[in-house]
Amino acid sequence: MLGIRRKIMVAVDGSAVSDKAVNEAIWLASSHSGKFKNQLIAVFVKADRVRDYDDLFSQKIAPSGAIDKRWEKVYEHAFFVVKKLAAETDTSLETIVIEGEPAAAIVGLAKKHDVDLLVIGSTGKGAVRRAFLGSVSAEVLELAGCGVYVVRA
Repeated sequence: MLGIRRKIMVAVDGSAVSDKAVNEAIWLASSHSGKFKNQLIAVFVKADRVRDYDDLFSQKIAPSGAIDKRWEKVYEHAFFVVKKLAAETDTSLETIVIEGEPAAAIVGLAKKHDVDLLVIGSTGKGAVRRAFLGSVSAEVLELAGCGVYVVRA
């Protein structure tokens, strides 16, 4: 890679699809050894309500307790795999939580950090379902000003 450090961003949400994208992003980021190591940024886009994430966890987040504590558990779960793999591969990692519409927030953050490659998971629901439901990965592909690596579930 000509000794150039790359910035790679991966979108995470704690789902199995997200974990698969994380595996690919870690592989890409850690595949360049030498003086100039790649940098990985993991981004989590916060939804309006913490309960929107309850079905992603095998261990439900207890509904009782302070809302901030529940969000901390969501972040801990969402970033768990990327933090673990980054530590195992000695990959430089920055984690960021942002709010907003997912695709626009991800693309905006990638632009702000001058990212070279965005890695995002896709469930591959198909064209008809995507037309009605929308697709974050499809929107990121359309809006991004850098390379996008879509990891299929």
